Parts: sequence; structure tokens; C-alpha cells
Amino acid sequence: MAWETETASRPFSELSLDRMLETLPSKISHSPLTVPLSNGSTLTIPRRDLFDARFQLISQGTGDVESAESVELMSALQFLDNPSDLVPFIYEGGLKTWECSLDLAAYLSGINYGAKCTKTRILELGCGTTVPTLCILHDIFSSPPIEEREIHVHLQDYNASVLQLITIPNIILTWYHSSAAETCRSGELEDRVESTLSITPQLLDSFRKSLETYRIHIRLFSGSWENFDIGITGGSYNLVLTAETIYRLDSLPSLVRLMRSACLSDDHSGEYLCLVAAKAVYFGVGGGVAEFTQCVEATNQEARVETVLEKKSGVIRKVMSVRWL
Repeated sequence: MAWETETASRPFSELSLDRMLETLPSKISHSPLTVPLSNGSTLTIPRRDLFDARFQLISQGTGDVESAESVELMSALQFLDNPSDLVPFIYEGGLKTWECSLDLAAYLSGINYGAKCTKTRILELGCGTTVPTLCILHDIFSSPPIEEREIHVHLQDYNASVLQLITIPNIILTWYHSSAAETCRSGELEDRVESTLSITPQLLDSFRKSLETYRIHIRLFSGSWENFDIGITGGSYNLVLTAETIYRLDSLPSLVRLMRSACLSDDHSGEYLCLVAAKAVYFGVGGGVAEFTQCVEATNQEARVETVLEKKSGVIRKVMSVRWL
């Protein structure tokens, strides 16, 4: 199979976490998301409601309609009502929580990754609602802080608006509903509506302090995979995650190259785990597990793709581990 790379791309850009926090609305509406775990139990994490993100855009307006940020937000507005509509090089589905992201979260919980990680660099590609990372952060925030812990969480999505409207609010919600925010919750008048969180300066200060206490460093990146610069982000990672991102054949080569460079240190000595969650077949689009495996092997004939979790109800879904030999 001849692999063609994507014909258009969005520039790679790092986004300021502080600016993201400053642009949050005064209240965030959210609903519980239930993640079925491998041991038969469930994990419930809060997730921002899409109608709330839509209301934020409408109520705040878009400012300077000529700015790139305003154009991006205007584009997001039309997809909030139809989050599963995919438009190549415009919107890549980051507003929706896809099934395979739950599978990936379940696998990470099953191996107890969040509780065990200490000095760890994590990269989630095409993060969207970032459910797998939320489950890791939930485990970290639910345990006492460890002095030797140093966690770097890097989140990438094609659309900056997804990071602003969904990713960061979800991280704050996960923190707020963990034991790490217990003092914050008891020290303020909580909303009587349990599904609404007030975003106050005091709450954001507490969130920042918790990141310092738990030694968690969050960085946000938007743009296409082919433009992602590992050198700027600090080098290779211990954990590389992606879910429901292998549906387009023309984007597979750039995704595979990025995953490989994100996993391998200069001397190939670093320990890493590279996990890809996907449906076996994406009907009408062209991608799937077989095509992804072929692309990995075409990039590196000694690479190995191993299924570590499989769901056979409905369309077959898999979580795969990729090793670059």
C-alpha cells in the first residue's frame, strides 16, 4: 500500500495555560461520564456539557472577527451541535467523547498507571475531551502528593478551540471532584445545582496550587501532527496515548512518525508505553486497525503492534500497544 501524506495542515502552536484559565466563563455546566473498568467496576468523571460550551461562545461573542482565534471559535460553534461531523483540515471530532477513549481509559486504570507514575512524561495526541488523561489525573489527585513525583502532561488537538472549550474545563472538573480539591470545596459556598461549577479567582488559584503541590506540569499544543515539534516539547515521552485517530489514511504516516519520535529517545534507551485505541474498521472513511498496522510496519519493519484489550460487541474495538524495535 502506498502511503500518501495529508495535503493540508494546520501550524503547530503552543497555547498558554494561564490564558486558557483566564478565558473560562464564570460557571461551567457538566454531566457525569461513566467509564466501565476492566475489573467490572466503573469510574465516574465529570465532563463539560456541549450546550454549555455553545452558550459560552454565543454569550461572549468572538471579538475581532478577523483574528485567527475568532475564526477558530466561529468554526467551533457550528460543530458543537453536531460534534461527530468530521471535516478534514477543519474539525477532527475533538468535541465528542468517542467510545475508544473509554476503552483506553479502562486499560490504563486496569494497569494502575496513574497511581504508579512518578517521573513521567505523558503525551495524548488528538486529545479532545481527554478522557484517558483525565483518568490518570483522577488517580493522581485522589492520592497524597509524592515529593519525588514529576508529571509532565502534554495535550495535543488539531483544534485550539477544543482545548479551550472542552479539554481544560474537563481537567479542572476532574481536579475539583477529587480529594486534592477538598479544602477548596469546603471553603466556599458551593452551587446548589450540583451540575454547575462556579469558576472564581480563588478556585483557579487553588487549581494552580494543586498543580504545584502534585508537581504536574500541563502544556497544550494545537495543529497538525506533521508540524508537531518534539524538540520544543522537551524530547521523548514515557507514555504516548491516542484514541480514534486512525480513521483517515492520508493522516496515518504523520501520526505514526510522530508517535515513533515521541517514544524513542536519542539513544533509544528510555522506557515507554505507546497505546492506540481504535475501531477495527472505520466504514466509509478508509482507515482501521489493519491499515494502521501496515503503516507502522512500512515505517519500521521491526515495529510491533500488539492488541492488549479487545471489545467485540458491535463494531470491534481494540487497544493496541506499539513497540519500535
